[in-house]
Amino acid sequence: MNQLRNALLSLAAVSLAGALLTGCSNPSTVSAATPEAAKTSGSNAAVETDAAAAAALPQAIREKGTLTVTMSQSSPPLHFMAGDGTTTIGVDPEVAAALGQSLGLKTTVVSGPFDGIIPGIGAGKFDMAISQMSPSAERMKVLDFVDYYQSGSGIGVAPGNPQHLTVDTLCGKRVGVLKGSFQDLKRLPALSEACTSSGKEAIQAMTYPDMQAPNLALTAGRIDAVYVDGPTLGYAIKQGGQLELLGEKDLSPVSIGFKKGAGLEKAVQLGMQSLVKSGKYKEILDKWGVGTGAIADFAFNKAQ
Repeated sequence: MNQLRNALLSLAAVSLAGALLTGCSNPSTVSAATPEAAKTSGSNAAVETDAAAAAALPQAIREKGTLTVTMSQSSPPLHFMAGDGTTTIGVDPEVAAALGQSLGLKTTVVSGPFDGIIPGIGAGKFDMAISQMSPSAERMKVLDFVDYYQSGSGIGVAPGNPQHLTVDTLCGKRVGVLKGSFQDLKRLPALSEACTSSGKEAIQAMTYPDMQAPNLALTAGRIDAVYVDGPTLGYAIKQGGQLELLGEKDLSPVSIGFKKGAGLEKAVQLGMQSLVKSGKYKEILDKWGVGTGAIADFAFNKAQ
C-alpha cells in the first residue's frame, strides 16, 4: 500500500510540475461550453496562419472559425491533466493549438476516455482527435487519418524484472493495456494468438481507462506487465515510476483522425507542414523529450 500511495503522490507532483513548466493557458483554447472541456497549455509564441492551409478548410469549418479537438486523459507526456484538474498539457494539446492557429481557427481541447473518441466524432461533438491514435483499417471505416507522429508500444515490468520476463514470454501473464487502444485491439491479441498457436496459455488482457492506471496496477502487483505507448512508459520511468522498460515493439505512425469524408485532410497536411517549416513542430516535441518521434511524411489514410 505504501508503494501505491507513493506512486499516486509522484504522479500528482508530475502533473503539478507540468503545469508550472507550461505557464498560463492560451485564452483562445478555453471552453466554457461543456464541463468536460479542458483548458490546454502551450508556448506563448503564436503561430501565423498559413493562407494555403486555411483556404483548404471545408467552408463550414472556415465559417465556424473554431476547431474542437478531443484526446484521451492521463497519458504523459503526450496528453495529461495538470495539477489544477482543468488544464490539459503535453504534446498533443500543444500540437492541437498550433495546428488550429496555422489554420486560422480558435481551438478547444476536450479530454475524455479513449474509447469515447470515435463515437464522439461520429456524433459531431468533436471535429478531430489528436490522441496518438493508430490508423487501422477498421478505424478507417468511420474516420479519415493524417499521420503526425511516430510511436511504438512499450512493455514494462516491475523493477529488476523479478519474473524474468521477455518480450516473447508473456504467455499466460496478466498484461495491462489502455481500453480501446491499438495495443488492446490488435497488438496484444496478436501476441496472445502466437502463444496459443504454439500450445501455450493465452495472455490475460487487463484493460484500464487511462495509461497511468496499468502502471499503478503493476506497482501494486495486480498485473505482471504493461503494454502501452512507448513515450508514456518512458516518461513514467523518468519520473521515478516503479517499473522497468522490458522493450519496445511495433514503431509506427499515429494519426490525427476526423470524420470520414469531412474533407479536412488537405488542410491538416498543409497545416502540419507549415508547423515543420516554422520550427514549431520540432519545438513542441523537443520540449517534452519526444523529438525522436518526429515525422516528415504527413500521409493520408495509410493504414497500420
